[in-house]
Amino acid sequence: MGKYILKRILSGIVTIWILITACFFLMHSIPGSPFSKGEQGVPEAVMQRLNEKYGLDQPLSVQYVRYLSNILHGDLGISYKNSSVQVNDMIARGFPISGRVGLLAVVFSLAAGIALGITSAIKRGSLFDGISMVVATIGVCVPLFVISVLLLYLFSGILGWLPTYGLSTWKHYILPVVCLSFSPIAYIARMTRSSMLEVMQQDYIRTARAKGVAESMVILKHGLRNAILPVVTYLGTLIANLMTGSFIVERLFAIPGLGKYFVDSITARDYNIIMGVTIFLGIFVVICNLIVDVTYGIIDPRVKIDE
Repeated sequence: MGKYILKRILSGIVTIWILITACFFLMHSIPGSPFSKGEQGVPEAVMQRLNEKYGLDQPLSVQYVRYLSNILHGDLGISYKNSSVQVNDMIARGFPISGRVGLLAVVFSLAAGIALGITSAIKRGSLFDGISMVVATIGVCVPLFVISVLLLYLFSGILGWLPTYGLSTWKHYILPVVCLSFSPIAYIARMTRSSMLEVMQQDYIRTARAKGVAESMVILKHGLRNAILPVVTYLGTLIANLMTGSFIVERLFAIPGLGKYFVDSITARDYNIIMGVTIFLGIFVVICNLIVDVTYGIIDPRVKIDE
């Protein structure tokens, strides 16, 4: 197990390095500079001084080595649009907000998706199964911004039950969490249903029933435990994506989380913030996937980790 974890950590480090390198060179391949957008009237001498101040006049290789060195020291740089703002501080402010909304969405997605998948598998071919799979297909196919706008229009615009922006009270969390959870619930429900249908046909399920084990125990202890691995595989990416902020939902509901900062940085062409948030998300995904891989052997003893 120790060698396996070490290999996964080294693989994660290489992945993060590739991500950092790709982000850096892609950002610097964009024509112009962070100060050129909307600044056409700025004299050339002023633009040159700005480039000198932030080291953008140096060779790209020098900038790359300096950026790598700063990241190794935990420094993601400063905002090009506001030199008093550190990217680290911006992430520290935005991530707890995104994380709070994302964690609620993860819990809701797992609870609703697994329950829906199990029920559909047990009632295979019934009206409930048909309706739930139609809803799951809609959740997979329809883009997030369409779902968000429709729910916002229905529950806030027409019915007036829920607030439209901010996170002041518990009611403010309902729409963002539901919007974030809609697609994951669909994925989890379909995966759980498919796995449960396969598992429930196994010999050990029939043996458990023949021994008189209660049906609820057969489903939850023997069936779900062996059918949950596909959901665990999806869980690593799900946690990373939801807890680091959905750009669309945070923008739509005016939530001051990580996603809002990322969208604003793209609009402002603030390279350091764009790269910082992207790298932070990449590191978070690598860590979540490492945890998920190690968890495999705990959930299902049949999974053998090759060292």
